[in-house]
Amino acid sequence: MVYEEDSEKEEGTEPENGSEAEISLRVEDEDDSNTGSMPEDTASNQQQPDSAAEKDQMPAEGKDLYSEIKKLKDQIRELSGEFETKLKYDEHKNKIIDGLHRELQEYREGLIQKHFHSMITDAIKIIDDIRKLKAHYEDEPPTENTLPSLLSFLEDIASDIEELFSWQGVSPFRCGAEHFDNTCQRVVKKIETKDPEEDKKVAGSIRPGYEWDGKVLRPEMVAVYVYNNTLTEEGGSH
Repeated sequence: MVYEEDSEKEEGTEPENGSEAEISLRVEDEDDSNTGSMPEDTASNQQQPDSAAEKDQMPAEGKDLYSEIKKLKDQIRELSGEFETKLKYDEHKNKIIDGLHRELQEYREGLIQKHFHSMITDAIKIIDDIRKLKAHYEDEPPTENTLPSLLSFLEDIASDIEELFSWQGVSPFRCGAEHFDNTCQRVVKKIETKDPEEDKKVAGSIRPGYEWDGKVLRPEMVAVYVYNNTLTEEGGSH
């Protein structure tokens, strides 16, 4: 009986020993797995880049290249800022130029309108005077003084218009030259002469010329002698 109990005890203890063996094996496996993963973590930590350390360990040529790249970046940044400033300045300048151009255009148009306004007003006065004279002679019968009055009135009209021109810088002129001057005169009448010395001499001024600020607008109208060797002493021609 004793033998049986011992055998039972021995049989009961075998499972316990087997479980302890399995636990020990598991622990060893976990330790092996942990010890195997440690070098990988350490290697990964050692492989992380250290920019400052790499820059210090960089060769001289690499350091120069790094400095040049940094300078270029700074220059590009500076140029970009200057370019934006220049764009803003140009935009502001264009606005000022557009405003000045608009003001100049308005001033020019106003000045032209002012000159035309004064000329039109003076012309209206001349028109009124003409119609007043017409109405006056329509109501009264003609007399001996009618023709001289009309001629005088017509001369007054020409004088009034010339005065209107003078306010705009336009004035009449006569050259007064003895011989014909094509720079300020125009021949409207030719008078033949048998005297060669009178050839191209001014016989008389027919109408005055007009100039504007020293520039000839319309030359003086003159009569000029023209030599004709076929004229007889009696003044005729063959």
